[in-house]
Amino acid sequence: MREIVEDTISRNKKFQEERRERLKKVKELKAPDIIIETEEMISKMTLAEYEIYCQQLEEEDKKIKSEYAKNNPIQKSIVDEIYNRESKLEYNYFTYSSNVHLAMAIDPLSFMSNEDYENDLYRPFLEHARELYRDRFKEHFGVEE
Repeated sequence: MREIVEDTISRNKKFQEERRERLKKVKELKAPDIIIETEEMISKMTLAEYEIYCQQLEEEDKKIKSEYAKNNPIQKSIVDEIYNRESKLEYNYFTYSSNVHLAMAIDPLSFMSNEDYENDLYRPFLEHARELYRDRFKEHFGVEE
């Protein structure tokens, strides 16, 4: 039992040291106050408290996105545009191998609102478009997923 307590103490100490170092860096970078305040708060937490805090943020994020989805129905024209743009993409190594490059190639913010994008309203369709693209060009890439 003593070993478990000592291990917990040592992991908490390491976590807090890492977070204090991170706090020092964000202050040196003159980050916005909200970031500094958040880092100060986290640097005082134990590892278990931080994990609970992260879970609470995830749950809150899910609730916000769920509420957004209830109030903003899926638009067929936007779904059609996602698949239309995917179907027109040619093979590109970077587009194939990077979700960021594929998102840039489809450019969803040019035809959907920033709020829809940030709240993942069309995420399942974008992920399906990624799968379709990768299936179309997997022989070019030479990788089976």
